[in-house]
Amino acid sequence: MMRFDWRPFLERWSVEWADAYDPERDGHRGGEECAAARWLGRQAADTAGIAAAETRLGVALPPSLRSFLAVTDGWHNAGTFVWRLAGCADLEWCGDPHGMREIWLDGTGDDADEDLVRMAGTWSRSLQLAVESDMVDVLLDPGDVDARGEWAVYTWAPWRASPPERHPSFRHFMEDMYRQFHAMASDRPGFSNDTTRVLDERVEGARLAALRGEYEAAREALCDAVAFGRPRASRLRDQIDALCGTATGAEAGGSLADPYIAHEAVPLSCRAQPPYGMHREESLTQQYAEADRPAVAETLRAIEEGTFRYRAEGVFGAAVQTARALARRAEPEAAWRALAASVHAWTPRSADHIAPVGLLADPYLGPVLTPERGRLLLSTPRGPGATGPAPQPLGAAPADGLGWLADESRHGFRIVLIADVELSEVPRLLGVDDTTAVQPALTVGEAWQAQPGGEPWEARTVVRFGAAGEGWVFAHCGRGTDATQERFHSPAVQASRGTRAVTVTYEPQGGTGGTDDTATFHLSYAEKGEPRFGVTSRGDSRKATGVIPAALAPVALFRGRTVPEGLRGALDSIASYFGVTVSQEAVCHGRLDGVETRSWLREPAPGEGWAYWTRT
Repeated sequence: MMRFDWRPFLERWSVEWADAYDPERDGHRGGEECAAARWLGRQAADTAGIAAAETRLGVALPPSLRSFLAVTDGWHNAGTFVWRLAGCADLEWCGDPHGMREIWLDGTGDDADEDLVRMAGTWSRSLQLAVESDMVDVLLDPGDVDARGEWAVYTWAPWRASPPERHPSFRHFMEDMYRQFHAMASDRPGFSNDTTRVLDERVEGARLAALRGEYEAAREALCDAVAFGRPRASRLRDQIDALCGTATGAEAGGSLADPYIAHEAVPLSCRAQPPYGMHREESLTQQYAEADRPAVAETLRAIEEGTFRYRAEGVFGAAVQTARALARRAEPEAAWRALAASVHAWTPRSADHIAPVGLLADPYLGPVLTPERGRLLLSTPRGPGATGPAPQPLGAAPADGLGWLADESRHGFRIVLIADVELSEVPRLLGVDDTTAVQPALTVGEAWQAQPGGEPWEARTVVRFGAAGEGWVFAHCGRGTDATQERFHSPAVQASRGTRAVTVTYEPQGGTGGTDDTATFHLSYAEKGEPRFGVTSRGDSRKATGVIPAALAPVALFRGRTVPEGLRGALDSIASYFGVTVSQEAVCHGRLDGVETRSWLREPAPGEGWAYWTRT
């Protein structure tokens, strides 16, 4: 096993610390003497001193600590919050003087898991390395030993409000404290040395690698620079992580004079959740200069209302507009292909901009950029002078049809299909009246939670709509209506004015809290405002009207099948017969425009009773 050479590492740390020494920040920790000596350590411990400490403690110290003590018998300013580490004479068993074991296990009774019990015992079995600190324990744990005989080090402070942080060995702990020193000193004027210069060169190399599409190698280099607190590194890494789906990319604060802040970071910060208990607008805008706050607030409102639009320049900017229109039509695969074909032509807004992360804040395009597609985008050479192929789609375009609705039918669904109309006609054909307003960029959950108006006897709903293949549009809601009700009224009749329309509904429990045997399925078809045929199935009961095509007859749809099989088979048959397809990705994961429909129940006739219930 190669022994770590402590001397050059500790000397470099000491010199860099002394050069960054600030009496107001560091003087109260014996810093003046350390700065003058340009050495944070002490005299080396001899072999006899180390052996005496081991005899006193009754254990052999782990290798990296023994070799450290042979260079310096203790250490000052290990990071920012540990002011003095123990030498041979100061090493003591912690002994859990503050009852941390009981605090960690309080209230768990016999339910505490093995990991929690082990963690709670860390204080009672470990050596305490922190002699002076800002309420920080540095615990060398003989109960966590690796194959090399190294003991793990755990650091814990009550003001962190988090579990102890594990370092695999004493050497790892010291290297982490060296990074912490750099991170905390990075904002000091003139803080520059050989370490920072090497790291900054790596950051620039990572930026160029990311633009070449080598994002994984770039991220690895950036993570190391982030740990050292190097400027630029966090912004560059966060762009990669945002498109990979592992971070938000939010970077609250800064000046809107920086185009990256204004057009990329602010929208992403507006999209992120505010700290718990904080007012969203206030918690965000207070991080910006007074003059910038109105613009930030306006972006936040656009994000919340679903009206924010990401914009870019040139060829890629045109592709963004095309892709948004396609995503809004419920064609996410086509939207992605439009973006992918032009990613190479994207241009950065500033020197530290490596990808169009602001797309994630666009209500229509954000859902299109899945982590898989984000990684494909990152792997594409882009920016001025970029060369290389466009990212390939993730396999063949999905053949959605309608059968997938059977997999999303736990709460039922309603879907209306209308032929030969533009999407803009959907509010007129299905809405409460001809002036029904479009609700932009709704998720399936937001449409579900919407509270439609109307009379108590009505069954209005909010549907989201989009394209359903060549010549068709759809309107979908992820909850069903029991079509066996006497007053059920298919919206296909009014929606078919001047064209053709189809209604399909599924209610898994028939509205009565029963089992799958009481599930209700309904299909109806209308032309030019007149009903042509319909079929309603509930359990073994079938009701049909009009002349039903053989391919859609109840027997053909459900014979010899379980309810789930019958539902999928019926949906596949409808999709095939009418030539329609609805994107599962768009409906389940995208944002689509919505509209409040007319009631799916007709008005009660004179003397006709009715009942209603409210959803909570």
